[in-house]
Amino acid sequence: MGFCASLLLNALRVKLKENDLTYNELSLKVNVPISTLKRHFHSNSIGIDKLMEYATVLNTNIEELSQIARDIHNREEGTRTEVLDEVFFNHPYIYDFFYEIHVKGRPVYDVAKENGLTEQSVYIYLRSLEIMGLVELRSDGEPAFLTPPYYTFFEGSKLDKLFTEKLRLEVLSKESRPEVGMSRVCLTQEQIDQISEMVYEKIQHFHFQNKESKDSEMIRRNILLSVTEGNYIYLSNGLVNIDSGLLKELYETINDSSEK
Repeated sequence: MGFCASLLLNALRVKLKENDLTYNELSLKVNVPISTLKRHFHSNSIGIDKLMEYATVLNTNIEELSQIARDIHNREEGTRTEVLDEVFFNHPYIYDFFYEIHVKGRPVYDVAKENGLTEQSVYIYLRSLEIMGLVELRSDGEPAFLTPPYYTFFEGSKLDKLFTEKLRLEVLSKESRPEVGMSRVCLTQEQIDQISEMVYEKIQHFHFQNKESKDSEMIRRNILLSVTEGNYIYLSNGLVNIDSGLLKELYETINDSSEK
């Protein structure tokens, strides 16, 4: 069951606590030696039949466990994203490097050559992304990406605000007529939120519909209730050569957050 099993076991442990039971008390209820029960509760190889047996005794089912597991996962991902946002905010050139090689899909060699990066710096960039859990370095030194080709900012983070400001400046720097302009319109905040959500979903639908098109690069756009040329948004003033001291800082930052 792998990753899914680990999340479900986390949920099972939550239910054990909610039922105010110890491992010893549960072992008596299910007639399983406590050593075996503890192994089951911490083994990703637990069978679905055994998982459901424990769930029944703990007055739950696979549906509730799945929901609890999703909630746990979302909380953990939220915390992880906050930490990564902080790293990217402090070192925006790392974000821009990730953007170049994954979001834009450019070869590492081309990005390095264009920006005058040394081999050591390229390794440090890639190793930084590996420490952050975004890539895995293969034996040939090339990155295997562990995320989809985009990065979602944690809402309200300093990185989110930095990107928003960069996007605002990019959009407003263009001499283009707003596609939508209305005044004295009576709308509640709830209605504004609904309109924003509908527009966002529709734009995302069109984006995924068009992004595999041979003309995708030509029709890229940035949108802020206006439509302008879709230039890429960079957070740094350019990729720079960096030294290995950064790796120690990142390692400590990521490890400290995982221990909290």
